[in-house]
This record gives sequence, structure tokens and C-alpha cells, in this order.
Amino acid sequence: MKSLRNFLAFLIPLLSMLVTFSIFLLITNVVNSYKEKIANDYSIVIVANTPIIEDNFKSLAGIDVDRIEALGKENIINNIKSNLSKSSVDLLEKKLPFFYQIYLEEFPTSTQLNQINNELNNNRNIRNVEIFSKDHNQIYLLLLLLNSISFILFFIITIFAIIILAKQIKLWFHEHRTRITILRLHGASIIYSASSIINYAILSSFTAFVIVAGFYYYTINNLGVLFPIELQEILVVRIDYIFDIIKMFLLSFIISICTIFGVLFKYKIDND
Repeated sequence: MKSLRNFLAFLIPLLSMLVTFSIFLLITNVVNSYKEKIANDYSIVIVANTPIIEDNFKSLAGIDVDRIEALGKENIINNIKSNLSKSSVDLLEKKLPFFYQIYLEEFPTSTQLNQINNELNNNRNIRNVEIFSKDHNQIYLLLLLLNSISFILFFIITIFAIIILAKQIKLWFHEHRTRITILRLHGASIIYSASSIINYAILSSFTAFVIVAGFYYYTINNLGVLFPIELQEILVVRIDYIFDIIKMFLLSFIISICTIFGVLFKYKIDND
């Protein structure tokens, strides 16, 4: 019963930390996938006096330009030519500026968007620029908010997990101080003396990792558990499962082992 209590004392905080970390990874993957999608859909509209040369627009504000598409004048002329004479239509075809949509390879930040706007407006051939900054900023701030909330939650849970683990290790040392003292008098190292608590930590870390890896696998195959079903209809979420569970594995063991050795080091200093 005591062994189970020690095991759970390590398992529960590690499990809480890894669950929040897995949620953070999921949200990050969803946000990155959404940013990639809207980067493909988002475009900057420019009005130019003369046809533009694509080679002059390879990048904007450090972001590579994916493609530039010309917007046909025909639709604009067709909408108004019924009210114009043929000569006026011919004149309009000659005088009407050139319209283009610029697509970027990455979704720009608000700062990059302002830089893009300045770069384009400084081009004498460009008459007008429309970056749709209001819609862009609303979307981008929402993405940042989602990422920030999930990271802050993970960070807070991690701090609490470390505190709980450290207190549990100190409690274990207090309960076994007589045995540890005897072992150390016989020349045993502090690590050997604390081998049982280290075993609890390793076993708990591995168990927490296995549970959360299973939870993560189930969730990425059933995103409706955490996200609206409609999200799956408009967005393909790309998740590197192997890479993510490696992160979880390292986090689980690094936190528990570092916490144990941190307490061991302090114990050694206080008692030597």
C-alpha cells in the first residue's frame, strides 16, 4: 500500500503535466495547420500602373512570395460597359490599371504586414495596396491567444508538478532518514541510498508517458474530442506523432530525474 502511494505521488503530477503538454502540442499543430491554410488563401491586392515583373517581387518583409496572379480587367469592364459607348470602353481598357493578387508562402505577422505595406507603397509603379489588415489582425491575434493560453497552462502545471515531486522526495527522505544514515555510514553513495525513490520516479515517468502517448494517439485520430467537428471539414491537421511522443518521453524523464537529483544534491550539501 505504501509503495502504491509513493508510485501515485509521482504518477499523478507527471500525468497532469504530460496531459497539458499533449494538449499544447495539439493546439500548436492545429494553429500551424490553420496558419498554413490561411497563408494559401490570404492574398494582398495591388493596383499597378504597368504590368509588374514577378522577379522583382521574390520576397516581401523577409517572406518568400509564393505566386502572383493577375486579376482580369474583363470582369470590371463587363459590369459597366452597358452604360458606356464603345469608344469609352476602348479608352477604359487602355487607361484601366493592372490588378494583382500576391500570395505569400507564410502567414505574416502584423509587424511583417506593415513592412509589406510600406515596401509596396514605396514602389512607384504601384498605385494602391490593400492588405486587409483588420481581418488579418483579428485572425492572427486569435491564433496567438490560443497558443499563449495553452503554453501558460502547461507552464503553470509543470511548475506545480515539480513542486509536488520535490516535496514528495523530501518527505521520502524524512521517512527513511535512519536507513539512509546507516547506509551512508557504511560508505554507500547518496544515489545508492535513494535508489528506491529513483526507481519510483523512473517507473512513474514511464507509466505516465505510456498513458499520455495512448491518449494523444486516440485524440489525434478523434479530434472531435477536443475540437469542433467542423474543424475537420475545413482543415487537415498535420501531426508528427513520433516526434511529439519523443518530446513527451524526454519531458517526463527529464523533469522527474532532474527534480530528484536536485533534491539529492541539496540533501547531500545539507548533511555532509
